[in-house]
Amino acid sequence: MSEEFYPMPLFVRMSVRDVEASARWYTDALGFRSVYAMPGADGQQVMNHIRLGRYQDLMLVASQQDADTTASHDSFVIYINYYDDMEELARRVSSTGARVEGPAETRWNTREVNVTDPDGFRLAFSQVVNMNRKFSDVMPSSVS
Repeated sequence: MSEEFYPMPLFVRMSVRDVEASARWYTDALGFRSVYAMPGADGQQVMNHIRLGRYQDLMLVASQQDADTTASHDSFVIYINYYDDMEELARRVSSTGARVEGPAETRWNTREVNVTDPDGFRLAFSQVVNMNRKFSDVMPSSVS
């Protein structure tokens, strides 16, 4: 089955200890399917975009925490498509004293502003940089 790639209005990125094992569990236990898996320098999966249905997407990414660390607010990031001025968003959030990173371009053809709210939850406001770029031109070959 060929997956449709479309702008996702919202999806959750989850930091996990073992991307491949987590993706397999979501597939086996819950019926998700892998849309795209990204290899790291060592060939192991560092990201796996999984989907249950249209707009039911999760992005599993390799955790940067030690294996013994328990989950915390920063173990996931809520991504939201943002259609207004990213610089203004960053200034507005910064003026509240909250932590702001960006705007910055990513290698996957987006520009993002990352925000940590007062309770420690992380959100990423994201815009496509170039709508004319094909997915295959932006992302390296997927691993299975």
